[in-house]
Amino acid sequence: HPLYFFSIRPKVLPDDRDDIEMELLLKLKTEADRHTEVTLGFLYGCARNIVRTYWRKKYRERRRFCRLYEGDKGEMIADKWKFVTPAPDIEGRLDAIATLNTLPGRMVKAGVTRAEGGKLNNADKLYLCRQRHRQSKYNWSDAEKIERMRQLYVDEGLPCAEVAKIVGKGRSAVQRQLNKLGVIRR
Repeated sequence: HPLYFFSIRPKVLPDDRDDIEMELLLKLKTEADRHTEVTLGFLYGCARNIVRTYWRKKYRERRRFCRLYEGDKGEMIADKWKFVTPAPDIEGRLDAIATLNTLPGRMVKAGVTRAEGGKLNNADKLYLCRQRHRQSKYNWSDAEKIERMRQLYVDEGLPCAEVAKIVGKGRSAVQRQLNKLGVIRR
C-alpha cells in the first residue's frame, strides 16, 4: 500500500524543482541552526510544509483560470478543454485588489455598498467626507501647479479668476493656496 500512495502523490513540476530544492535547503539549514537537536522526522515535516505551500500557490493560480472550449460559436464548456483567462486584464484586477487592501476596511465597505446601489447611513457619509478632506488637504495640487499659480498671479498680474480658469481649479481654492504661500502681488 505505501508504494501505491507514493505513486499517486502529486510531484513538484519539473520547472519549479530547482526553486523548491533551494527553498528546502535554506529552510532546513535555518531550522538546523535554530535548534540544538533536530530529528529526521522534524526535517521531513519542514519539507512537507514547503511542498504543501507550493501546491497551495499552484491551486490559487489555477483558480484564476476557467476551462472553456473554443468552438464554432465562440468559447463554451465542452469535452475539449482549453485554459483561457476569465478577464482580459487580470494584472489590473490584482493591482486593484492590492490597492483595496491598503485602504481602511470601513472605507472599502462603504465603497462596496455604494457600488452595489445601496444607500449609506449618516455615519458612513460623515466618515467618507472626513477621509476625502484628509486626503485633499495634502494632495489637492502638486508643487508645479502651485508654482504656476504664483507665476500667473504675481509675475503676469492676472486676476485670480483667470488664474483659476488656466489652472483648472476653483477661484476660492486658488485664493486659499496663494494665501498659504503668503503671496503679495507686486
